[in-house]
Amino acid sequence: MKRKPVPPPPRRVPADPGLWSESSRGSVAAYFTEEYVDEQYKCWHCRANSTFTALDQKYTYEVRKANVNQNRQLCEPCWRESHRIAKELASQASAWRESKQTLKIDKAFISKWLQLLELQETYVPYRHDVARKNMLRNLLGNGA
Repeated sequence: MKRKPVPPPPRRVPADPGLWSESSRGSVAAYFTEEYVDEQYKCWHCRANSTFTALDQKYTYEVRKANVNQNRQLCEPCWRESHRIAKELASQASAWRESKQTLKIDKAFISKWLQLLELQETYVPYRHDVARKNMLRNLLGNGA
C-alpha cells in the first residue's frame, strides 16, 4: 500500500512588528506576533488552493506596510488581473470626468465600462458599484 506524500511543514520566518504600519503596530497582534507561518487559503475567484507564504507576509506587512488584519482572498494571478481591471476602471472614470458630454452617447465606451464593472465583481466581492452600473445601463437603454 502506497502512502500519500506528507506535505512539508509550513515555513516560518521571524516577525518584526516594529516595522509594521502605525495602525498595525497599535493592534493586539503586535503584542503576540513573533513569526509568520505559511497560511493556506482558497482563491475567492478561481478556487485554487494557494499559500500566503511567511516570506510574502513579512514583505507585505513590514515593507509594503499593509494592515496585518487583512486576509488574502485572491491567488497571485487573480490578484494581478483584479489590479489590471481596477486600472482600466480608473482610466474609464477619468475619461468620463474629462469628456462626459461626448462619452454619454458612446455605446462602445459605456458597454466596455459596464463589462469591466461586472468583471471586477467576480474578483472583488465587496466593491459592487450598483449606482454606476445602473447609470450605464440607463445610458445604454437597458434600464436598471
